[in-house]
Amino acid sequence: MSGARRVLSIPPGAPFLPTLAEALLDGRLIPGFRFDGEPLALADATIYVPTRRAARALRGAFVDILGQRSAI
Repeated sequence: MSGARRVLSIPPGAPFLPTLAEALLDGRLIPGFRFDGEPLALADATIYVPTRRAARALRGAFVDILGQRSAI
């Protein structure tokens, strides 16, 4: 099996959801995907989390990372 590795490793001491959000936004999570400030870019991504609480926390991580930049 050839090709790029498709595994993202998050260290145990790192905050999981913020690290996951950063990896998605900077292109480390999905090969070929990069946010680059385009608000509609995130509309192409689907992230499954186990609970609504986790979804709210992930949304908060995106808000913290993006700051004043908008994302849909």
